[in-house]
Amino acid sequence: MSDTAIDKRYATAKLRTDYAHVGLMDVTNRALWIAKKRLGNNPSKTSHARMLCGGSDTTSVADKDRFFCYWFHTPNTGDGPVHGYPIEWTEGHLMIRLDPTWDYRNQRLIRAVDTTRLERNIDQQYAWGEYIYNQYAEACPKFPLSWHLIGPRPIDSLFYVARYEPG
Repeated sequence: MSDTAIDKRYATAKLRTDYAHVGLMDVTNRALWIAKKRLGNNPSKTSHARMLCGGSDTTSVADKDRFFCYWFHTPNTGDGPVHGYPIEWTEGHLMIRLDPTWDYRNQRLIRAVDTTRLERNIDQQYAWGEYIYNQYAEACPKFPLSWHLIGPRPIDSLFYVARYEPG
């Protein structure tokens, strides 16, 4: 699938680790997109929908359902616990959305009683999260970086899945 859904005024495919931002991974081709630094636009506060054609910071678009969302925090750009779990914000963090009931590939909900499909879906999203994390680690940030899968509830989340150390 092409990248026609991406609004290149607000998003770039050039992975950066020098500023906090939101990001999207197209599940059809694993392309990573991050919010650009723009005058008057904070790339860590940009909505994921804003990065897509037709979307804004207050309205979404249907294309968003095929993108896996994440947030990249450089040191000291976040605060407080996440789902009650303490986070060391003096380091970098990659927060990746985990949605057990949304099948990104097939664009449909998975019923909560279909535990086999839910587990396969979680495994797929974990693998995508690992891919995203590896791309950031290969970019060699100058600070420690941990990645987390953040689900709709604390029990659905995995904290400090892996950690990158510079040098």
